[in-house]
Amino acid sequence: MAKALRNAQPSTGPAHERAGQLDWGNLRFFLEMARTGSLSRAAKRLGVDRNTVARRVTSLEEEIGLVLFERGPLGWTRTAAGQELADLASRVEDDVLALARHADARDRSLVGTVRLTTAMHLSAHLLTPAVPRLRERHPGLVLEIAADQRAFDLSRREADLALRMGRPKDAGGLVTRKLSAVRFKVYASPSLVGARRTVEPERDLWVATEESLVGTPQERWIMQKVPDRHVVFRCNSTASLVVAVRGGVGVAMLPCFVAERDPGLVALEGLEPPDHELWLLVHGDLRNSPPVKAVIEWVDELIAEAKGALCPAR
Repeated sequence: MAKALRNAQPSTGPAHERAGQLDWGNLRFFLEMARTGSLSRAAKRLGVDRNTVARRVTSLEEEIGLVLFERGPLGWTRTAAGQELADLASRVEDDVLALARHADARDRSLVGTVRLTTAMHLSAHLLTPAVPRLRERHPGLVLEIAADQRAFDLSRREADLALRMGRPKDAGGLVTRKLSAVRFKVYASPSLVGARRTVEPERDLWVATEESLVGTPQERWIMQKVPDRHVVFRCNSTASLVVAVRGGVGVAMLPCFVAERDPGLVALEGLEPPDHELWLLVHGDLRNSPPVKAVIEWVDELIAEAKGALCPAR
């Protein structure tokens, strides 16, 4: 197939005729493949299998008569034509997404799906318990929560809304708003520390986030304050860290609104991490869409009710 593609000649008919023969859906698969550089990663992001991605990219190559990727034992590498098409297709994608946002913002019905991305512990402890309230108010709405550490791209409609820990760094085209401070403390199991209620940073065993999350503000802070701490367990799930601390594996820095609810944990004094921040992000074209606006109002209400738990007095 690759050899046939190399020998293929681009269509010579008028551009508008060639455009009419294109399957525009193939561009989505091509763009994701170009961005990730991996069949597996592209398939995961698109929610399909590897063969589907390969088939759709090959179909696009056949339609335009150009080789977009060189297939090799180490993976697929973009050709010069692939790079040029990626740049052009990205502009097409931006226009299509802008058109979709324009249509959504002018649809005044309170029905449909709103996709919100946030951290797993915010989903489990803050949002999901209040879904019945949202359903009662707006039965035509479907809330879809993507609880993931990955930062979804709102400009590309990977999500409509985001609740993120930390001030957004690059918010081009997005409307951002700080919702609340989020307090962290060091917690332990009574079985580990006994009657002691003061952390011993250099002596205690630590439970911490795994390496992909070391850039978060609380992890950067603790690494500066206790650079030689003895970490015995790492995980990217706050819920799993709580279980590990409760089981006596070690001490950990945890969000108060999660840890204070657990009777198997006690707060330790001696280290006071700076407050984190919870931010809401939405694309400017969608903030007045009735379904999105309804979810934003619901989130604002939940945050107002949870302020005391999110940022308790020291």
